[in-house]
Amino acid sequence: MKQMKLSLLAISLLLVSIVAIAEPPNVEYYPINPPSNPPSAETAVDDVITILLDQGFAGAIIVILFLWTYKTDKNNRATQKENFDKFVQISAECSGHMASVSARLENIEREIEATKQLEMLQATRKG
Repeated sequence: MKQMKLSLLAISLLLVSIVAIAEPPNVEYYPINPPSNPPSAETAVDDVITILLDQGFAGAIIVILFLWTYKTDKNNRATQKENFDKFVQISAECSGHMASVSARLENIEREIEATKQLEMLQATRKG
């Protein structure tokens, strides 16, 4: 239920950000030919942070969605590892039981063959 609420919140914030960015730019504030900036010596991380800050509300939503996805994926990986460990344990137990059943079936097969041979010998003596 909590994940559903978070998903609805994230979707609604995403829709609001789409509406907010969908408006055409105002030419007074955004000139048609923006001045070219000289290349800076910033690192890639600084560039990403600058891009997110320039995006404003949409950038905040991107950061929130990233953190939420990272958290849920981390929990899913932990659950998946736990389930895999349980699977390995159950598989080992089943292999042991299957070996036991296989040995018993081989013993039963030997007994049946011995009984068949005994009956055939008795049938040939009578006949």
